[in-house]
Amino acid sequence: MEPTQKQERRYRRTETLILNGLTTLLQQKSIKEITVRELADLVDINRSTFYLHYTDIYDLLEQTEQRLLKQFTNAVDEKFSANLGPNEFFQFLDCTFTILAENAPLCAALMGPNGDIAFLRTIEKLMHEKGMQALRAFTPRELPEQDLQYALSYFLAGCMGLVNAWLKNGCPEPPTHMAEIAMLLLREGISGMHI
Repeated sequence: MEPTQKQERRYRRTETLILNGLTTLLQQKSIKEITVRELADLVDINRSTFYLHYTDIYDLLEQTEQRLLKQFTNAVDEKFSANLGPNEFFQFLDCTFTILAENAPLCAALMGPNGDIAFLRTIEKLMHEKGMQALRAFTPRELPEQDLQYALSYFLAGCMGLVNAWLKNGCPEPPTHMAEIAMLLLREGISGMHI
């Protein structure tokens, strides 16, 4: 039997409550310290309702991270092409900062002290794989592969710091502004490599 629109809305509303509860708790403690009872009490649902959606807290975290990762993966797939140029890379950065803004509390919690380091490493790996392609598009001359690797590591670490500071501040600047800053830092950093 097909679920009604009312049932679907209720299901989505409950999922949103659960996600908001997880985000709140991750700002206070690690995933190992969060219980289903605590989360259910926080968002005022029965534990049985939680179990209709997820098998346990770790399943909730994994499904949440997979949904977020899919958004980033879609942005990479959509914006990166064989003919990557500055405009396409800027669009990718803008899209990435938009995703971060739309999921700001969750992203801040995941990047915070109680976040999931494995998830952050997955995001970094995704960015690293495509980052080399972007760097080559910005490099005015042929640089040794190892120098490009160092430049990419530097840019990714700086980008993570930029994102973290922006999220901690509550994302006061629009995503496009942050994409412009990241683009400027990348462009200036690469053009300054006269080794």
